[in-house]
Amino acid sequence: MRLNLETTSDFKALATRNKNLIMLSDEDLRQVQQIALEAVHDIVSVFNDLGTVYHLSGGSALGVVRHRGFIPWDDDVDIDIARKDLDPFLREFSRRFGDKYWIHGPYSQDAFNMRCPQIRRKGTVFQGCTDATPEESGIAIDLPVMENTFDNPVLRKIHGFFSLAFGLIISCRRFYMNRDFLLNLASESPEIQAKFKKKIRIGFLFSFASLRFWSILNDKWNSICHNEHSKYVTVPTGRNHFFKETYLRSGFAETTSGLFEDIEVRIPKEWDRYLTHMYGDYMTLPPKEDQERHLLIRFEINT
Repeated sequence: MRLNLETTSDFKALATRNKNLIMLSDEDLRQVQQIALEAVHDIVSVFNDLGTVYHLSGGSALGVVRHRGFIPWDDDVDIDIARKDLDPFLREFSRRFGDKYWIHGPYSQDAFNMRCPQIRRKGTVFQGCTDATPEESGIAIDLPVMENTFDNPVLRKIHGFFSLAFGLIISCRRFYMNRDFLLNLASESPEIQAKFKKKIRIGFLFSFASLRFWSILNDKWNSICHNEHSKYVTVPTGRNHFFKETYLRSGFAETTSGLFEDIEVRIPKEWDRYLTHMYGDYMTLPPKEDQERHLLIRFEINT
C-alpha cells in the first residue's frame, strides 16, 4: 500500500491559497543570498584550516557548474561533510563564530531540532512551515552528513531501510508537534489537510518519545558503518534520501575545485555524473513553475 506522505508539492500548492505564506521578492532574495554567501565564506575558511572533507551538493553544486554561484532563484546552500570531520568542524566553528551563528542538529532541543546540522545566522528570521518557532530560525546553511555504508548489499539495504524509516518517523513526529499550525494552514484544501492528518496520526503513534530522541537515534543509525574505505558512501539526510543518494566513494567523496560566486569551493570530482543523476539535463533551466523557493511564515533581517 502506498502511503503517499510526500508533502513538498503540497506546501507549494498552499502558497497560492494562503496569504500568510511568504514568497521572497527578488530584492529580499538577493539579501538572503548575500548573507548565505558570507556564511559559506566563514564555513569554508574553517574547512580549509582543518582539512575537512566536504563538497557543495544539490542545487549548490549545480550553481557552481551552471551559474558560477547561486542559482538565480535559490535561497539556500547545501554542503555535504564527511562524518569523521563533523564534530571537529562544529567545535572549531562554534569557537570562532558562535557569536554570529546558531548551530542546530539532531542533538538540539525539539524546537530547533534538525536531522542534519544547520548553521543559522543570528539577527535573521527565516521561519519555514515546519519550524516550531521563529526563535533561532535564521537564514540557514544545511550540512548533510556523508556517511560510510556497507559493501555487503544486504547490509546496505538494511542500513538504508531503517534510515528511511527513521526519517519518516521524524517527519511525522514534527508534523504532530506542529499540528495546530499545519492543519490551519491547510484548512482551505481538504485534500492536503487529509494528507497532513495522516502524517499527524503517524506522528502521534511515535509521540511517546521526543523529536530529539528520534533524531539522535536516526543520527546514530546513519553513522553505524565505520569503514572509512568502503566502496560506497551515502547522504541519508540529503534531498533524495538514502538509496538515491548512495554513490561510489571514488567519484563522490573525492573532490575538485570550483567557484561559488567569489569563493573557491569543492564539488564532487565526477560532478557531471552526479548532477545528471540528480537533475537529468542539468544545463537546461527548468520552467518558472518548477523553480523552487522556500515558503516562509516569517522573514526578517536585522543584522
